[in-house]
Amino acid sequence: MKTNNVIKSALLACLLTLAAQPAFAGLHIRLVFLGGPPPPPSLMVGGGSLQKIMQVAAENWENVFKQGGGKWDVTIYYGWGTNLITGDLYGQEDMLEEGRGNVVRITHSLVLFNPNPPQPAQGGVRGFFADPTPRDNSEYQLYTRVQHDVQGVEVNYGRVFTEATGAAAGRIDLLTIAMHEIGHSLGLDLGYSGFKARFIEGLFVRITSPPRYAGLTLQVKAQGPHVDDDPNVESALMWQRATPGQRQFISVADALVIGRFSLFDRPTLTDPFTGDRD
Repeated sequence: MKTNNVIKSALLACLLTLAAQPAFAGLHIRLVFLGGPPPPPSLMVGGGSLQKIMQVAAENWENVFKQGGGKWDVTIYYGWGTNLITGDLYGQEDMLEEGRGNVVRITHSLVLFNPNPPQPAQGGVRGFFADPTPRDNSEYQLYTRVQHDVQGVEVNYGRVFTEATGAAAGRIDLLTIAMHEIGHSLGLDLGYSGFKARFIEGLFVRITSPPRYAGLTLQVKAQGPHVDDDPNVESALMWQRATPGQRQFISVADALVIGRFSLFDRPTLTDPFTGDRD
């Protein structure tokens, strides 16, 4: 009897300790698949599914914003559909709702993917590469880190896989498009109050943290909006165009810009492929 009381007391103490701990912090993305008619097989090649690709895309963003900045919950409804897609786009995001309080972030958004994807402007093969194993990058043979000098500080603007093989060769990577559209859901949205408040002179955003980048002004294009990159390189994930035959991941510039607009200023910037501390 005494032993049971000791066990109960220990369990109670443990529960009280857990209750005293802060709620789950960091970014958590909830995905809700709406369905819709997908592209024909000739325009969706590789054997992968949009649902699995979106899950991996969300995990990649959660890994960037996993600490510092408090709790950040976003629900993204997504599917196939052209009713909200304008122009020759592969996908489009629309903010549905933002939160309230001291830190206001987007809480709900809609992402639609184009079931009739356009021919890439840079050539290549029309249609998506739907990776059946989106957690690896085995279809791409070369990984490149792209660095730009910004006001005397080297900033990573690209984590890019190229030299695509098989079904990925020459096609637009659906995982890249999924990560890009989620990036809009996290703060690069013209209707979001945080974007409006921190988009300075319609040209840039001023970074405040982490210390290495504090004080830099990174350029942002109002069109989209998107991260402004070297048009001859086009390596940033949140640049305005995807390039056929390559896979773009979240760069330091992408993370800094979105983190600033959404007041989540301590992103994880370590390169997930090389381990370099950017």
